[in-house]
Amino acid sequence: MPAQYGPQKFSEAITHFRNKLNMPSERWADVWREQHNNAFMVAGATKTDLLADIRQMVDSAIAEGKSLSWFQKVFKHLVKKHGWEHTGSAAWRANIIYDTNMRQAYNAGRFQQLQNFPYWRYAHGDSRYPRPHHQSKDGTILPKESPFWLTWFPQNGWGCKCKVFGETARSIQRKGLKLSKEPVIETREWVDKKTGEVHYVPVGIDPGFDYSPGSKSQADVLRQQQLSKPPLKERLPERVVPSAYSTNKNVTIHGLNKVISELSQAQPQMRQVTDFITTYGMKTLFLKPTEMVRGSKKAKELEEDITSYLNVPISKANGHWPVPSNTARRANGYTALAWKHVVVKAKTGVNLNKIADITDLTNAVEAAILALQAGKRQWSLSHIVRHYTDSGDHGGAIITWLHEMGHQVQFQAMRMEIPTPGLNEGITTYSMQDTMEWHAEHFAAWALNRAMLETHYPAIVAYFDELMGELL
Repeated sequence: MPAQYGPQKFSEAITHFRNKLNMPSERWADVWREQHNNAFMVAGATKTDLLADIRQMVDSAIAEGKSLSWFQKVFKHLVKKHGWEHTGSAAWRANIIYDTNMRQAYNAGRFQQLQNFPYWRYAHGDSRYPRPHHQSKDGTILPKESPFWLTWFPQNGWGCKCKVFGETARSIQRKGLKLSKEPVIETREWVDKKTGEVHYVPVGIDPGFDYSPGSKSQADVLRQQQLSKPPLKERLPERVVPSAYSTNKNVTIHGLNKVISELSQAQPQMRQVTDFITTYGMKTLFLKPTEMVRGSKKAKELEEDITSYLNVPISKANGHWPVPSNTARRANGYTALAWKHVVVKAKTGVNLNKIADITDLTNAVEAAILALQAGKRQWSLSHIVRHYTDSGDHGGAIITWLHEMGHQVQFQAMRMEIPTPGLNEGITTYSMQDTMEWHAEHFAAWALNRAMLETHYPAIVAYFDELMGELL
């Protein structure tokens, strides 16, 4: 048979991917560990036609060797076609989908090919920031039947580039290598913050990656596992806030709804806040500081995604979120009369799952009032949470979000010609800047702890009770 030159299709990888079932899911963790061997899913892709289109893209990338730039371009058109609201920029999300599926299909194909070798050798992937646990496995040689490979077969985390190579007794001897001792696999407890489910994950492996991509389980078993779970909507917080656009992976619509749902249980008036958001179609942008600066490269990269989310022409992008650099540096959030959305700063370290205690937020109202009575008026509710509670900037992002929504409540009242005067008394220094900040700061206080505010400032509470009644 004559030799053939040129790129060859990786048939094992293609077959592995094409044997998967489509599994609509809101989160990566909803399809767990080896279930990914039989399920194709994209976190947040709950519509079957959307998932089918993404699958076709991934199939083309694997079978035809399509590039990441091609994938990103097609992905943007697909998102517009389906009106999909995803977290992060389109380029970032496309890269995650492309990289994870390409690598796992490749690794599954390698798993099948390596069955021809009696021994397997772990090779740490080159990385600018190597993971110590992955690095420590470099050079590990064990029989293919070793239970180690059922857990530590790459990919072992997001972006992991480790590989496995086949060896024979002769190749081990020729290279001067030797078999390794069977490793002890230690585990750590990992709690799914959204569902409360507890998993035991091997130390050094990202949650959900501790399985062999090529080890097949029956599709019927997968279906049964999915059917045995309560519906996702029963395991996730109620989606009282419809949507949010975020470039911070730890500040998501699910995280926001979890916090707001917890607040609503203790503070019933929070329901009126969420009713206002849904009634008037208010939206939220959670952005990093550099993405808020007018004329910056980062802001330019987000133009298409953000204007699509806000449903405004891209020609008007500069008028709908970027601000001068000094404003982006100084402000934790902002909004405008002409908008139906708020912008909240969500720096890389901010994580809504790290809000230590919901009372850190509600107690800020009492702290502000007590400080005022002691002659030490605090700057703002956000300042109190960010500097004097365990929730820090994580909780501060929620306070800022409520403050900016307070501005939008006033703007809507102005459109309806409802009087919104600021009063002479205010619980924070910021609330006394002008009538606009008075309104936003006390709206946040009313939403967070109406009873405490009423005890000391009944007129303020009566005003917001009446206003929200008129608006809703």
